Amino acid sequence: MKKPILLKFLWVCLFIVLWETVRLTGNFSPLVYPSLLSIIKSLFHAFSSEGIAIQLLLSFAVIAFGITAGIILAMIAVMAAHSSAIFESFLKFVISVFHPLPGIALLPVLLLWVGTGIESILIIVLHSVIWPLITNLYTGYRSIPATYTLVADNYSMGKKDRFLKITLPASLPYFLAGSRIAFARSWRALISAEMLFGAAGGKGGIGWFLYNKRVFMDSSGLFAGLLVIVVAGILTEEVFFTILENKTVKKWGMSI
Repeated sequence: MKKPILLKFLWVCLFIVLWETVRLTGNFSPLVYPSLLSIIKSLFHAFSSEGIAIQLLLSFAVIAFGITAGIILAMIAVMAAHSSAIFESFLKFVISVFHPLPGIALLPVLLLWVGTGIESILIIVLHSVIWPLITNLYTGYRSIPATYTLVADNYSMGKKDRFLKITLPASLPYFLAGSRIAFARSWRALISAEMLFGAAGGKGGIGWFLYNKRVFMDSSGLFAGLLVIVVAGILTEEVFFTILENKTVKKWGMSI
């Protein structure tokens, strides 16, 4: 465990050295290539005076709502596909159409249909999370060993109990993998949407922070915002999801 952490720390140190080395060559203007010291100062100023922490929490609240809604809809869709061959065929068709479609590609359509604001952002986030969740849950369902089905038959379980007590727990490793993908996709889509809809609506999360820094040519603040986005994404994936996996699938010997 200590070795991977040490290696990551060494890579960070190497990146810092390379960044400052390039800056000291004098080939780039401080306006487009700020020093690490100015970025750190802008970072402290963003947290102390500009409310970036609140904007970050707002972005995570949107992500949390989108993922929660996506999980509920994905479970309903997979349960329905499990119960109906017709709906299963329809679900496969819908996934093949919408899963490859980037959420950012929906921006022009949502501008016409919904307008700017939080509603459009939520739709983009939901679109980004629901397809990987459905795909992985469905894959997990298809990968359930036949022994589990025999156990359900022996206990004369109904469709609801089969899904909640057999299908869902057995699909948990696939569900967690889908959740990782869903978060990564929704995080990118959210930042992009906030930079557009947040700007148009006059408010927003961390994407709106980046938009403001770009407009006012505050390159140090811009890189500070990017640093916050990267660290927040890494902490969510490497800490939250890792702890969740260790407490569930790895602890139960269910890793895929």
